[in-house]
Amino acid sequence: MSQFKLKKIPLLMFMTTFPIYIFAGQTTFQYEHNWKSMDRIHGDTIKLIHKTDDSWQYEFKFGVTEGGGNKRDVLYDDMQGGSGGVVIQKTITLDNGWGAIIPSLELGFSKDSTLYQPGLKYSYKINNDWSTSFRYRYEWKKISHAERYKTAKISGQQVKYVASSNTGRNRLDWALIYSGIKAFNFNYTFNYYIGDYTNNSYKALKKGFSKNEYKAYNNKKTDYEQEFKITYNYSKLFRPYFSISDVSKSKTTDTRQAKYKVGFNYAFGQSNSKDSDFAYKTYFKYAHHYGLTSHYHGDSFGLYTDFDKKGYVGLSVNTYNQLKNRLFFDDIVSSHYQLYGGYNFYLADQWVLTPNMEVRFYSGGGYKAKSKENLPHYQLGDVSDSQRPGVRYSPALKLSWLQSDDVAFYSQYRYEYRKVSRTKREDSVQGYVDNRARNRFDIGTDINLSPDWNVGYRFSYLKGNYVLHNDKKHDYQQEFDINWQATKAWQVNLAAEDVAKSLHSDAREAKLALGLSYLF
Repeated sequence: MSQFKLKKIPLLMFMTTFPIYIFAGQTTFQYEHNWKSMDRIHGDTIKLIHKTDDSWQYEFKFGVTEGGGNKRDVLYDDMQGGSGGVVIQKTITLDNGWGAIIPSLELGFSKDSTLYQPGLKYSYKINNDWSTSFRYRYEWKKISHAERYKTAKISGQQVKYVASSNTGRNRLDWALIYSGIKAFNFNYTFNYYIGDYTNNSYKALKKGFSKNEYKAYNNKKTDYEQEFKITYNYSKLFRPYFSISDVSKSKTTDTRQAKYKVGFNYAFGQSNSKDSDFAYKTYFKYAHHYGLTSHYHGDSFGLYTDFDKKGYVGLSVNTYNQLKNRLFFDDIVSSHYQLYGGYNFYLADQWVLTPNMEVRFYSGGGYKAKSKENLPHYQLGDVSDSQRPGVRYSPALKLSWLQSDDVAFYSQYRYEYRKVSRTKREDSVQGYVDNRARNRFDIGTDINLSPDWNVGYRFSYLKGNYVLHNDKKHDYQQEFDINWQATKAWQVNLAAEDVAKSLHSDAREAKLALGLSYLF
């Protein structure tokens, strides 16, 4: 069998791998389904969590809603992206059994806002059976530019005004944990919230404006939640759980409802454990994207776990800036969230067959144009790919030929089925968009130029049942990428992609991506 190292798969797909080096820590996959008793809206949360041996924790997550966000009792249908983000924290153990303090920072993204949430938690073990914790977090939510301003006709004149405010909220948590029964853990958590707007915003009236007033619950600026959670310690690796919470239903009444959650945590074991059935490596992935013609910036980041060439699983949060030529976190909102994975079958010497799956959940951030004369790009993906809320399912089959230790070729077929949320298929400006599908054929090569340098090329042909480019139902894409192994832990990635720019002309655009990969 050739020992060619599959050092990378195209950068824009977030699947770069590395030679084997020292690695440490534990990665956990979490899935959770939730349902509120009175709203009767279903939702899901998916997380990948990596804990290092030196007490750092990195959590990447996103939420999904069913029923188009407003249809009751719909389970796993009409799905769309909600919010997503990353949480970074560090556990600092205190001397003499005084517990631990845990500083944290969360960055969250939704279709119309960015969330910044620093926090500090104190955890204390009372005895072998009981423990408790206290946590404070400050949550600042910044509304995107597109949602912040509106225009209204006041006294016969068109006036631009601030319609939505940024929000600052203080969050206080107290938790009590009982672990005296070997097979179960019991948790009770009480959360208290107090918040306000951090800037003024207004509601347009016929002859003027009225100031918006912040309301969290029952016409007040405060709210609270209670949660009781049971975790079943089935094994060291697999732990299902169930919880019920008391949460508010309305900002203007005292009505409350129950929120139910059922989920599980599955840990892949210690990544450097010799007793594990398989070794694995986990990487942090980041890439910044820029369209040379559209001038829109975007960012992608997440976790990727490689199971020692047996397969992989990854999660990524993908964002873009709603304003042209604006970098990083200036007016950035979510585009979509992606979960992907695959398994390698070694058919014969030098041949590898990899069935794989990608699922994208679109949040719908910025998809709605403000006017027919100013249709925004609002995405760095395919020009034919609607950014309206919904989901894309993409099963694929990849065949790789490891021609030598330094050269590999591959081909792949992918079927991409795009479902648009029923409530968002019709738009007054951009018209009607139905569910759609396309076939994608990829061929490519990966070449190791040296132990530290790798290059790749991919050509893709797309055939759909809708217009993709130049008023035709077919299109093509090309990508060239370079990967530099700067250190044992860090890799730098540079990619250039040739994509369609317009549905109704033959114009094309170059899109660049600069990325970093870090091996924990």
